[in-house]
Amino acid sequence: MYLRNVLFKNYGALKDVKYDFQFNENGTPKPTVFIGKNGVGKTLLLSNIAHSLIEIKRNFYQEISDVIGQSYYRVGSKHYISSSENDAYSKMTFDNDAYYVDLMARDYDDFKSHFDPKMYNGVDIYDKNLKDNGFYVKTQKPLVNVFEQEIFLYFPVERYYIPTWENEKNYSSKFVFNDTNYVGKCNDSIIQYNLLENVESWLLDVAIDQALYENRALPVKVENGDTPLTYRITAGKNTNIINAINTLLKNIYMNKYSSMRFVIVPKQHGRRQIQILGSVDNEGENLVVPRFANLSSGEIMLLGMMASILREYDKFSTLNSMTFEAISGVVLIDEIDLHLHSDLLKTVLPNLISMFPKIQFIVTSHSPFFLLGMKNKFKDSCNFVTLPTGTITNQIEHFDEIERCYSIIDESYKEVLNSLDDVNKKLDKVSKPLIITEGKTDWKHIKHALSCLQKKGMFQDVNIEFLEYEYELGDSKLESLLDNLAKIPQVHKIIGVFDCDTKTGKKYIDTVDFGNNVYGCCITDVHGYGDDISIELLYTRDDLKRCDKNGRRIYLSEEFKEKSHQLKTNSQITCSNSAIAGAYKSGIVKIIDSNVFDSEEKSLALSKSDFADNVYNEKGNFADISVEGFKNIIELIQEIFNN
Repeated sequence: MYLRNVLFKNYGALKDVKYDFQFNENGTPKPTVFIGKNGVGKTLLLSNIAHSLIEIKRNFYQEISDVIGQSYYRVGSKHYISSSENDAYSKMTFDNDAYYVDLMARDYDDFKSHFDPKMYNGVDIYDKNLKDNGFYVKTQKPLVNVFEQEIFLYFPVERYYIPTWENEKNYSSKFVFNDTNYVGKCNDSIIQYNLLENVESWLLDVAIDQALYENRALPVKVENGDTPLTYRITAGKNTNIINAINTLLKNIYMNKYSSMRFVIVPKQHGRRQIQILGSVDNEGENLVVPRFANLSSGEIMLLGMMASILREYDKFSTLNSMTFEAISGVVLIDEIDLHLHSDLLKTVLPNLISMFPKIQFIVTSHSPFFLLGMKNKFKDSCNFVTLPTGTITNQIEHFDEIERCYSIIDESYKEVLNSLDDVNKKLDKVSKPLIITEGKTDWKHIKHALSCLQKKGMFQDVNIEFLEYEYELGDSKLESLLDNLAKIPQVHKIIGVFDCDTKTGKKYIDTVDFGNNVYGCCITDVHGYGDDISIELLYTRDDLKRCDKNGRRIYLSEEFKEKSHQLKTNSQITCSNSAIAGAYKSGIVKIIDSNVFDSEEKSLALSKSDFADNVYNEKGNFADISVEGFKNIIELIQEIFNN
């Protein structure tokens, strides 16, 4: 029994969702991945599907282990009716004429006045519970008990919080079932928790059953007078289960080992243990996992979910064959990417899903790696559905998640890509070396200093261009940019200039050749500030204290008292910049360009950006500022340029 379609109207974030699940030409279900930002209803949708399966299942048993007594898995609450709406409606339709209908109405009379049986298919407008309480639930069971023939599992997200809809204590429901066609108790739960313990105990049983019932000694014909021989084989359902589990392990560890298997070892501390062994190209086995508890959280998730499918199939299957292709049903997995590394998401998990062609996987995910992996593995035989609209998104490059992925997870990489694009555009236009600085003001200082020194007859052979930009780059992004530029031959030299105030920048005290005409170097102290300096500290202390027309200036951390942060020469001026404490603790001098105030709370600090603009444009007091401190870095650029 497969899920054919879902319909939600005004149900929380799912205001208007209708989706028909897709199938291949041979009738097998296509995996469906629901995607979208937090709060768009992914978990709400999956939990409703799980709830519908539980309610349909209830029709076949007097008691089920999913819930206590006649209680519900989900708590019905009118809070889930979308704001400004009077009612919320949902319907899940399955094969074999099975379905589940759920309706909530704030005002019954208002709902009745606009009731349309086509829009609210399956709803009995005259139902007493709907009239009295505003709730309506109806199930139609399939013709046969599919719960003893197929797999129906729901793997919820880990419970770091308790969802508002979860009926945790399973209070008794007022809803009464009148159908008497029950066949006893069902101990198998659709909802799956505690994967490791459940799978481990099952595997121990399988291994013991194999040892007891499936080891056989077959006689081998021998010549007269020779010692009789026997040949021992293991064959049967449990052996096939073990082989299937080992196949799962091989896929999970595919990037590390060529073959995998689990074994049972003698009791330790009164308990038998499962170990996992692996080998590379059959060159002897290594102990990979000494006991199940040592599995990583990602490995537990993968093995736990996939082995649980086999475990459930083992409960009702009477066939010795345990082939993945024989197992059918519906598996719901919320946040399937939970705890999984990118390699497991992009390659291993899609491979594992593909091993169960008759299972209808309905999952949610935030991971761009998983989406790309599913697209690569299944091509057009997998659907990606965006919530809250319920629309199919087949152009994977349009996914919001994928676009973030191409930013290399960190949003800062977009700036590297922007810088790389800027550099490439610049390279198309220039015919001389290009200088790239780590800060948006650094190039202004070096370019201005070079111009001033050339006017004095110095560095006449230094004919260079600068990447002139106004966004923040930083040392790590500059380093990444240089790495990318060095991947292809550059016609003209590219020189990255770092500050010397971080570990990254200090790596370039000695010039680094990235290859393909790309180099990295850094500034060094010339005025006795210390080893940790930014570009501004290539100016003298007196020049840094020059004020603009508004009386603002750059300050140095050493000008303030260590504890009170009062200016040493004027206690009426104080600073709340945390850089002062850090500078004293590290024994360095820092630029202070903010949070300096006088007794009337007037701001006195000049920002680095404004300071650079004043110097670059030679405004007022900054027109004759000394640039002698820049000789060293320009000489270094000259040396790289000439060599």
